[in-house]
Amino acid sequence: MPLYKFKVYFEDNEDVYRVIEIKPGQTFTHFHDVILQSVGFDNQHDATFFMSDDLWRKGQEINKQKKGENPVMKDAKLNAFINDPHQKILFVYDGQWWFNCELAGIVMTENPATDYPNIFKTSGKPPKQYAANDKKFGEGLEEDEFEYIARNLLAGDVSEEELKEHEGFGDATDDDENSEEEDDELGGDEDLSLLDED
Repeated sequence: MPLYKFKVYFEDNEDVYRVIEIKPGQTFTHFHDVILQSVGFDNQHDATFFMSDDLWRKGQEINKQKKGENPVMKDAKLNAFINDPHQKILFVYDGQWWFNCELAGIVMTENPATDYPNIFKTSGKPPKQYAANDKKFGEGLEEDEFEYIARNLLAGDVSEEELKEHEGFGDATDDDENSEEEDDELGGDEDLSLLDED
């Protein structure tokens, strides 16, 4: 049975790519899952495939969940949507991660010892899904400590002494008072030559 061989890479960094082998009769859910696995992302967010042309323009939409008349990934088999030997597909995950998926070749025989879809090759280190510097209010506090302070502060159960123990809480300075007055005034690897393989 033949296999599709896709080169999948981040839209803004073609040097980080994965080569994925997948059976034509497998679904876009299989494709979705193996892409995320190949870059170490979780599987907790919304995702969409767009069939595309040579200019990477969005075409037919295939969703993770039912949206209007668009097909759903779990019901959509790849071979029902691929009609170009160089088919391009856009994959958007969590609204911010864009992947280009290019059909780079068709392998005529599968390996009976391999489970598909298969991550055939990896190149480059992917970015972290959740950036370490994406910190919110409470930066520098241990998580349990911050939760305790925040919860009890809202309930009015934290004393001034407890607040002073934690950097960034308590002891309003003159600058703080001035800024409050202002607020009041303002209102507030190897070369990829897939087409020649197999």
